[in-house]
Amino acid sequence: MHAPDGFYSNSLCLIMDMACTGVLAYSVVKIWKRISSREVILASAVGAFSFALQLANFKVSRGSSCHFMGGIFASIILGPYLATLVMTFEHLIQVFLFQDGGIMALGPNLLTIVCISTFGGYYIYSLLKNFVIEPYGSYISAFLSAWLTLLVTSLTVCTMLSICGIQGFFATLGPMVGPHVEVGIAEGMLTVLLLVGVRLWAPDLFSSQPRLQPTSAQKIAYGLFGLALLISLAISPFASRSAEGLESLVLDRGHIHPHRITIPYRAPIPAYHLPGIRDQEIAKILGGTLGTVATFGVCMLALSLIKARAES
Repeated sequence: MHAPDGFYSNSLCLIMDMACTGVLAYSVVKIWKRISSREVILASAVGAFSFALQLANFKVSRGSSCHFMGGIFASIILGPYLATLVMTFEHLIQVFLFQDGGIMALGPNLLTIVCISTFGGYYIYSLLKNFVIEPYGSYISAFLSAWLTLLVTSLTVCTMLSICGIQGFFATLGPMVGPHVEVGIAEGMLTVLLLVGVRLWAPDLFSSQPRLQPTSAQKIAYGLFGLALLISLAISPFASRSAEGLESLVLDRGHIHPHRITIPYRAPIPAYHLPGIRDQEIAKILGGTLGTVATFGVCMLALSLIKARAES
């Protein structure tokens, strides 16, 4: 879903940029004077974990690859507004540190990578879980919302590609929707597994009046950050190197438009490989680990500044 510059039309990018800026501003307003210190730490760990998850690409049908998103899990744990901010910080690191996605295309990418899962997925989850008794309601609704949001996300990309005149809507359904239907099943299963672990560690989060206790927040934060480091160190080097579904369209059909605005930029760690290291596996391990730590640090700094500003 990390579209490069020159892929979507200039007008669509500008409209999405403005829309997503409004969503982010509204999210800041919603957490203003409400975010606690323990939520800052927990949100930072969730951001680092989501970043690490997206390092682990795996091969799917049609010769492309997909990765986990983590947006549903983040929104269930943090709520849609805080999750939106955290996932946005994560995406900005992917763009500016690793050149994963275009600068001009930030708006469309934030819509598909962040907003659909953190808002749409969260409200699907909240609606569905009321129809089944707990704890099964949370697990079933988490699985379905994770699967549905990836389906909606891929359909949204197809729609935007059609609007931009890159390819007809139905022509992109196969390359985009097919792989994400598959990865949606894996995303749903992973989300359920994570929620089971969180419920064991922090049952207060799933009570009728959820209130995250300091010890529970610390347990979840430490656990997620540890898992994030484990993924970046031990799993990401074995990730599939096949292009993602959207990248496949770019590579196979050459849809970068020469008359669309592109912002030239060279990231310090392109393609998640730390420069200057000959061994590509080690370069990727170090690059991914650095990105995981950077995501935690940026989320911690940004949210701490918001909290301090709100309290001043």
